[in-house]
Amino acid sequence: MKNYKFFNNTKITYQTPDDGYSYFFGYYDKPSLNRDNTKLLTHRVAFDGREVRDGDIAEIGYIDLKINKFIKIDETLAWNWQQGSQLQWLPPAFDNKIIYNNIEDNKFVSIVYDINTKEKKVIPFPIYVVHPNGKEALGINYERHYWCRPGYNYQNIKNEKWNKPYHKEDGIFKIDLETGKVKRIINIVDIINANKLEEFEYCNNWLEHMMYNPKGDRFMFMHRWEKDGVDLTRLYIANSNDDKDLVSFPDIKFYSHSWWYDDKTLTIWSKDFNSLENKTIQNIEKAKQNLFIKSLIRPIYRMFKPFLPRKIKESVNISGKMYNLKDFSKKYEIIGDGILEQIAIYGHQRWYKDKKTLLTDTYQDKDNYRWLYLFDKNTKEVKKLAKFYSYYNDSGYRCDLHPRLSLDESLISIDVAMNKKRKQIILKVER
Repeated sequence: MKNYKFFNNTKITYQTPDDGYSYFFGYYDKPSLNRDNTKLLTHRVAFDGREVRDGDIAEIGYIDLKINKFIKIDETLAWNWQQGSQLQWLPPAFDNKIIYNNIEDNKFVSIVYDINTKEKKVIPFPIYVVHPNGKEALGINYERHYWCRPGYNYQNIKNEKWNKPYHKEDGIFKIDLETGKVKRIINIVDIINANKLEEFEYCNNWLEHMMYNPKGDRFMFMHRWEKDGVDLTRLYIANSNDDKDLVSFPDIKFYSHSWWYDDKTLTIWSKDFNSLENKTIQNIEKAKQNLFIKSLIRPIYRMFKPFLPRKIKESVNISGKMYNLKDFSKKYEIIGDGILEQIAIYGHQRWYKDKKTLLTDTYQDKDNYRWLYLFDKNTKEVKKLAKFYSYYNDSGYRCDLHPRLSLDESLISIDVAMNKKRKQIILKVER
């Protein structure tokens, strides 16, 4: 079995070594390559194929691509397979300084490290996303996150104080990376009380997936709660300094991966807004999100799919659509309607600077291959780039491709687990 295939002149320009370690970067919302594409940030781990446990270490470092050598910087206990340690190049230079999360004195912290001077600066709070100016960041309480977000939480600190449906001290925090000052700007209690459901009193609630717009004056975030084994979501956009001008979007209770199209428009996956009151679709989607039920239904559905009426197949596949949502507005645009939901449902997407080319990956297909695509918003053309076999799926240690563009948009870096050990791969694509 060939574990990968390329299309349309896509080529590998670099891949991390097969030396017994797993190399990965993490999420799709930040570049792993520095400004001049000479250094590749990476985590290096001595195991794979299972959840992270207490005491598991991830090495922090980068590959010097000029000499093909891993340069170790630090070790961290604050990491997970999906987002790593929030490791990233510090903007706006994206060159000599990096930031990542760690644990010191039994507390989650973030660390700014200068590759040139070897200077390390400890920030007394973990970061989630860094402002485009590189001087501030947004963070969440990872001690609280431990109790409600498997796969995206950190191990090693288990404070029972936070083990409740929600906590009045929880929320989203603004972190000054120069002074270390931390200020809560979003209170989770205010978010819950704005449109409270009875289930909030017995279901875990948390805030996450913050992402600044390019200008940095607004950011999106999600309020999530877990009910009957399913994570439900509300979507908000807020000011970067406070909770004023808070904007919410249709209460479809499902929003997924996002990317800012411009300063006032957010591209995001959601359910079909027209299906909000369709109970049949809601029940189908609930079943699809339950991994156990999904594993039972999937082979049966594939067997009988050719003989099912079109209406039933459309209901099963109505998973969602990609929207451009306007901040401060109820207006929206559907992207790739009838196309993207057939090839890349809930993929990790991002726009090129031309605002018409979309890069996205997919979850595994029936043969366990994850795909990489380009989509032209204007012509509706879909361009296959590559597919990679994936050993780890439908779990907290799954390996999503999480495609990341280099800053000059000439390269794409991805994480793969096509040989059971994770690798970072850099691709060159002809557009």
